Amino acid sequence: MDPLQDGMSRIELLDHMGGDLAVVNDAKASFDRVADELGDREIKLLRYLAEHNHTSPFRGTVFKFRVKAPLFVCRQWWKHVIASNHNDEQLGWNETSFRYVAIDSPEYYCPESFRLQAKDNKQGSEGQLELQDDAHCRRAYRNACNAAYDAYSQLLEMGVCREEARAVLPPSFYTTWVWTASLQSVLHFVDMRKGYGAQSQIVKYAECVEELILPIVPHAISAWNDAKQ
Repeated sequence: MDPLQDGMSRIELLDHMGGDLAVVNDAKASFDRVADELGDREIKLLRYLAEHNHTSPFRGTVFKFRVKAPLFVCRQWWKHVIASNHNDEQLGWNETSFRYVAIDSPEYYCPESFRLQAKDNKQGSEGQLELQDDAHCRRAYRNACNAAYDAYSQLLEMGVCREEARAVLPPSFYTTWVWTASLQSVLHFVDMRKGYGAQSQIVKYAECVEELILPIVPHAISAWNDAKQ
């Protein structure tokens, strides 16, 4: 999937373990019971777990994604890994390191159009720039990104180490990582990054994450979303 539709961004589901029935059976472990299929009683149990915030059974189902996104999206995403560690959830994060590899082309994200700063939200945005102003801003934005990449390339050519040369690159440049997370972590990520005030670029990734896992855990997602309303 290409959430930003710019030909460079992408997200794919690499692998998964478990599903709706696995969540149910993790809950049933308390009674030393196992369900062989997902029936009405099992779906009712899923809804009970979500409504009463019994989240540990949601941690046994795990998903692995590969993501390519701008660095500013990556750093917002990383906050969920930090938070999840405090809950002892199963997860992993393995990112391309520009200490090991050099960027061989100026791959960076440029918005289709620029938004205005929100008047009542210090971190949010609203509306669009006028077309003439937007065109000027796009030129300034691209000139800055290209200049940064030129400086980066010159530093490497002069023998500067990759770990220091990379510091001149802006957060619009792309990186790639593999994210392994429990269903609970994934659903929390979707909640937060589709919610009010989330940056539009990461919203699109969150929508894709939910779309990718929906065929695997449709009842868990429905129960989770209904419980949050």
